[in-house]
Amino acid sequence: MGMSVYLEPYFRVMFGIFVLTGFSCFAQTPECTMLSLPADGAVDVPVDTTLEWPAAVNATGYRVTIGRSPNGTDVLDNFDVGNVTEYRPDGNLPPLRVLYVRIVAYNISSENTTCDEISFTTTTGGIPSCTEIINPFNGDELVAYNQNITWIRNFNATGYLMTIRVKDPDGAFLLNRVDVGNGTNFKPPDFEPRTRYYVTVIPFNDEGAAGDCEFTTFTTGDGPPLPECPILIDPINNATGVSTTTALHWETIEKVDGYIVSIGTSIGSGDIVNNQDVGNVDFIQPNVELPKGTRIYVQINSYVNGLQSETCTISSFVVEAPSIEAIKEQVPLFFTPNNDGHNDIWMVNTIEDITITKVSIFNRYGKLIKQMEVGQGWNGTFSGQNLPSDSYWYQLDLLNAPIVKGYFLLKR
Repeated sequence: MGMSVYLEPYFRVMFGIFVLTGFSCFAQTPECTMLSLPADGAVDVPVDTTLEWPAAVNATGYRVTIGRSPNGTDVLDNFDVGNVTEYRPDGNLPPLRVLYVRIVAYNISSENTTCDEISFTTTTGGIPSCTEIINPFNGDELVAYNQNITWIRNFNATGYLMTIRVKDPDGAFLLNRVDVGNGTNFKPPDFEPRTRYYVTVIPFNDEGAAGDCEFTTFTTGDGPPLPECPILIDPINNATGVSTTTALHWETIEKVDGYIVSIGTSIGSGDIVNNQDVGNVDFIQPNVELPKGTRIYVQINSYVNGLQSETCTISSFVVEAPSIEAIKEQVPLFFTPNNDGHNDIWMVNTIEDITITKVSIFNRYGKLIKQMEVGQGWNGTFSGQNLPSDSYWYQLDLLNAPIVKGYFLLKR
């Protein structure tokens, strides 16, 4: 329909006579129009319907907006269809939905945005057809480990099922027909670096799911760099004589979220501190005293964005031990095995913070007479015979501490 033009004459006076000198022209605001097919309130409208409306006076073109809610724009947003009075949206309309449609008429100088919108309800469009993955493209390489999957919307679908297989079209599942909603992109779990993946996105609705959809395959690149390994700086590696109440400090790693610490009496044991997340600090104070005379093993890992450092070096140090004199004070100096019920047995009891692995007794000439564990006693015999009163030597083998030697008396 052509533009309606109003001509306003210009006059000037010459010798008392009005003379026409020209015209001015301008376009008036278009009149309203609204959708006529489908009709307002219509139901069971086919998803492939063509929208039609009557021409608006003074209009030279039209823009169409379609939404799932009043004034919505999520299906079609102010799309310029030109100077025509019908439009069939690319792809099908969403099935089983109430849709709201507004037609805006315009011309060279103005538009009419005051017109009412109408609504109608679509019917099912049957089983949807397959869609196409557009990011990443089929055959892409060096794809990011945290890549989003994006596909073309199928307006006949109410949702999508995603399947991801690893290394082979029939390989292990990363996702197996997982409902990823009715959007057009989804963030799957992070991919492994330098690995080929096979991805299928299957549209579905109440009628069923698309069948025989082809997969898109791509290969990931290197994963993100792992955070650095922290280095224990206090106590330093292989330190000795460390306090039982020491706090452990390590070098700060920039741009990490925190640290995980394990402390144990053997490599990997974690019997003092087991994989404790201490947050973004550079020290830990164990809530128990470290065992005296023991070698302590420490492993510290940093982490950031869910990634943790790997193969970090295990440091160790030795806790201070009681002095040899303090240990000897816990060993009996003599015993009297005369069966009077008093002091008839020579025995080394458990010593606090000290682990004794073996107790050995020798005569004055160095001959081994008795070997036993802590808490076991000796009655002064050898091969069933009473040994004479004399000085005898003992040796205490300690865990992670020097051997302690001394002597005691046997009195009869």
